[in-house]
Amino acid sequence: MLANAGVLHSKRWLEHFRARGHEVRMWSLERPLAGLEVEALPEAPLPGFARYPLAVPALKRALEAYRPDLIDAHYVPNYGLLGALAGIHPLSVTAWGSDLLITGPSNPLQRARARFVLRRADAVLADSANLGEAARTLGAPAARVHEIPWGVDPTRFRPGRRERGLLLSTRMHEPVYDLPTLIEGVAPVLARMPHAQLVIAGDGSCRAALERLAAARLPEGRWRFVGRLAPDALAEWLGRADVSLSASRSDSTSLSLLEAMASGAIPVVSDIDGNREWVDEDDGARLFAAGDAAGVTRALERALADPAWAEAARARNARVIAERGTWSVNMGRIERLFENLVAARGSHAKNSKSTGVGE
Repeated sequence: MLANAGVLHSKRWLEHFRARGHEVRMWSLERPLAGLEVEALPEAPLPGFARYPLAVPALKRALEAYRPDLIDAHYVPNYGLLGALAGIHPLSVTAWGSDLLITGPSNPLQRARARFVLRRADAVLADSANLGEAARTLGAPAARVHEIPWGVDPTRFRPGRRERGLLLSTRMHEPVYDLPTLIEGVAPVLARMPHAQLVIAGDGSCRAALERLAAARLPEGRWRFVGRLAPDALAEWLGRADVSLSASRSDSTSLSLLEAMASGAIPVVSDIDGNREWVDEDDGARLFAAGDAAGVTRALERALADPAWAEAARARNARVIAERGTWSVNMGRIERLFENLVAARGSHAKNSKSTGVGE
């Protein structure tokens, strides 16, 4: 694996394949999460577009010694680029959403890097249809794009003792998740519903500004920031929540949405492609236009006003997670894809030797 070792998603991915009996090593430029064993790559004090290519010589030496059966690189413009420059196959590149949906289309340099990587990957993993389409638009051969959501663990994310009026956000405090719109939209609801409260989990570069906005716009004592939560604590909050809120302006398949669906928290989320692959207005969720605070208010009031609809939505969402949103099932699909890539590469190498091709 080539990935950011400081991110929980990388840790989950690594530990899953190790638990399945595979020998997996991760190379990373970032400081790892506590308890995560990784191979450190040299990190030059330079901007990201230079730091990653400069790590290629050290990575190639390490991979030549390790001789992996497969490389899985996470996030296209940085670790995907490292994998492509290393030149070892089979190479699977896993897109995470913003690398292709936001950064690639808006930045010519990133777009060129994405094209370079996607055309050299033996497989491109996308967790949603809109992310898969973005990969193909940026140059990935269609036959190599595999749309497989990661999914959630329903033994961890499951309904608990519901608290009426508990509104929960679990998105990171970064501009793409647009928490200011969420706070502005929740304010009238808290003013009209004295039992309701807002809990904001997560962290990020915008946290201080968001706390100031909440203090200015929300009733005192009715909101709190609880910071970045460990998985079990996050699951406990979601199991209690009446509603899960997300005002994201861009997403592929949002794990926070799937976690809410599995936990029985009603999604009140922005009306964007990634969300509509899982829910729609009246069909498991209430939606609002991205950036529309008044729309947040209306959607939230609709969700809270109809308990019978909410219970039907919870049952519907649980069925959807069971059918196509379970972590173990979907990661099994990815594991089989990896095994097929390795088998195909071995067959190709054997045929090349027997025919003299490449000798």
